[in-house]
Amino acid sequence: MIEEPSYLRGLLEREENCDGQMGRCLEVEFTSAVPQEHLLTGTEAEAATFSLSEQENNRCNLFARLLYELFSCEPFPDGALAVDADATPSKEGAQKRAKSHDMSSRKNLMLTRARGDFDRAEIPFQIRNLLESALREDGGQLHDAYESLGAVGEDLHLLLLDPDRFLFDDESHSIQNDVQLLYRKDKLYGRDKEETLITDAFCRVSRGKSEAFFIGGFSGSGKSMLVNSLRDRVKCVGRYTIKHKFDPMSQEKPLSGVISAFNQICLMIKGRARPVIAKKLGEEFGVDFSLLMRLLPNVSVLLPEHVRPVINVDAGEAMNARSVCFTLLRFVRVVSSPSHPVMLFLDDIQWADSTALDVIHTILSDAKTMGSYMFFVGTYRDNEVQVDHPIFDLMEKLEISNVQTTKVSLSGLDQEDLNTMISDALCLYPRICKSLSGIIFQKTKGSPFFVLEFMQSLKSRGLLEYNFHQKRWVWNEDIIRAEDITDNVLHLLSSKMDGLSDNVQTLLKMMACFGSCTSESVIGYLNESVEYAEVRNGLERALIDGFIVTNEEGSLQFVHDKVREAAYNLIPDSDKRQFHYHLGKALNSICDGKDVGDTIFLIASLINHGKEWIVRDEELSIAFAKLNMKAGKRALDGCDHKTAYSYLEAALSLLPEDHWENHYDLSLRLNFLMAGAAKSCCQYVEAEQILRRISERCRCFEDKLPSYYLLSQ
Repeated sequence: MIEEPSYLRGLLEREENCDGQMGRCLEVEFTSAVPQEHLLTGTEAEAATFSLSEQENNRCNLFARLLYELFSCEPFPDGALAVDADATPSKEGAQKRAKSHDMSSRKNLMLTRARGDFDRAEIPFQIRNLLESALREDGGQLHDAYESLGAVGEDLHLLLLDPDRFLFDDESHSIQNDVQLLYRKDKLYGRDKEETLITDAFCRVSRGKSEAFFIGGFSGSGKSMLVNSLRDRVKCVGRYTIKHKFDPMSQEKPLSGVISAFNQICLMIKGRARPVIAKKLGEEFGVDFSLLMRLLPNVSVLLPEHVRPVINVDAGEAMNARSVCFTLLRFVRVVSSPSHPVMLFLDDIQWADSTALDVIHTILSDAKTMGSYMFFVGTYRDNEVQVDHPIFDLMEKLEISNVQTTKVSLSGLDQEDLNTMISDALCLYPRICKSLSGIIFQKTKGSPFFVLEFMQSLKSRGLLEYNFHQKRWVWNEDIIRAEDITDNVLHLLSSKMDGLSDNVQTLLKMMACFGSCTSESVIGYLNESVEYAEVRNGLERALIDGFIVTNEEGSLQFVHDKVREAAYNLIPDSDKRQFHYHLGKALNSICDGKDVGDTIFLIASLINHGKEWIVRDEELSIAFAKLNMKAGKRALDGCDHKTAYSYLEAALSLLPEDHWENHYDLSLRLNFLMAGAAKSCCQYVEAEQILRRISERCRCFEDKLPSYYLLSQ
């Protein structure tokens, strides 16, 4: 039964003269496929099964005719099938099977005639595909026949949910030679359970208690995307969310990353609740406000009246790790509240150390009533950490401190979720992509990032291509199934990068040496040199190709860690240290005499890879030792004592053996700075050894006196 609801007829008649097109609504009802009294067994059941399949085909045919008439506003083409939707099984099944070939031939002839009418009626191609699939019975990749009317309904549901993707033809495809796969970059596939868990955890923090949430999984499993799905919602409701990604390439120690993350909050507060928070900070810190400003320089925008000229702090007066930890705790107590909890996201904590994670434990386990309200999320590669990693020590400490802790582990997507992702990317119904998804699942084990790269690889090699006539993606499953693809996504990425131009490859190699992110000013510095004059063009191409993206802070970063690994692998292992060193030298010569801020850390880190070449030239040794000492002093000013110690230690290693005799003042200053940094890091044995060395090497009592004073403390 097909009829228009009576309550709509009058409404539509009254609207006939309105401008624009009116939609029509029909109710469609089919009788049950197999009445209970016709259930049979044996030969009769076989015939009944055939009859049931034929009934489903007939229902699909009728529905296709109905859709055609709705979209074209014309009767179905002459020669349309006369089918009985209410046919019931009979004992003449064998006779019906004998007639089936002739029926299919007539249906296919009718379908061929109808296609010309489809074109004249300007029916969207997605609807055409649906109609042709509903009218056909022989299947095939391009026009898979529907097995039931329910399957037709599922595809129609997709048309309604996302018409831009599954219904309307994209006119840009008719003029573009390179049609792109339409990935849903903002959609999280197959993580509904985990998304609910992390959302519920944050909501509990909003009700008054700090929590921790740990997400393990291999690289490319979607850990960061899961967290970012929550961060976006947290930002929308005006809460504070801060992030830091740890970097194995950086010489900076993990604690500096945690400090820089908290430094971001000050700028967020400035535009929201500055007067209230500023007053509370002033009351909480009082005369200690200068210590807070040394730790978090951005706090000066909240209380500019408290800003004083920067005074160099003696090594003995530097903040140690415990005072840094306590200062951050006091800060979080002031800026966080049930209505404005702080969400801290630390990415790749497998590269964090115990000092950085101890800060997290101190804040989360704050026992003070009305203390801190923080939601900590840490992601890590669980296949790259051992049982003695500080991550697990942190988890244990939090549980002992009664801090609610949630742990989840992400694996690959299951085949159904993977099929949904591929269906979205190809703008094709899931049933059409199912067999292709099965092949891709077997080759990628459901790793989301691997899947995306594998599909891009298929596209670039012509194994997955867009057919402009059919207005859809097509492929050959047999060829794809036979592809010998390694299970390592780096292989795909490396193959892709091998075909890039020299300036793009140079840009990617440079950025891989820089670490997880780079400011565009660094690229600008290098662009001033003759050797790297083309890197700006390389950057533009890398951004277009999707290797590099601009993050929320405005810095440049690789779209994924695996892309950076592949870019770094473009440099032969035997050349890596030299590549770092020459890059650092180029930056240093360009930036010499300029105030480059934190870029000095990058320059020093790059140059330190070339120690074997530096120590051969005493002039270079002294120059780069001073550079490292400058970086160490800057780290000390930022209360990052571990990072400072590493740069100061590098500076000392570059000095010639007779440095006390020929470079006395430099040696004295450097050793005092190292002693202060070691003491602030609670490395008391190392601090004592350095101070005793100073007392032995000093030329006069006045130079020895500070070392005696520090030894006595």
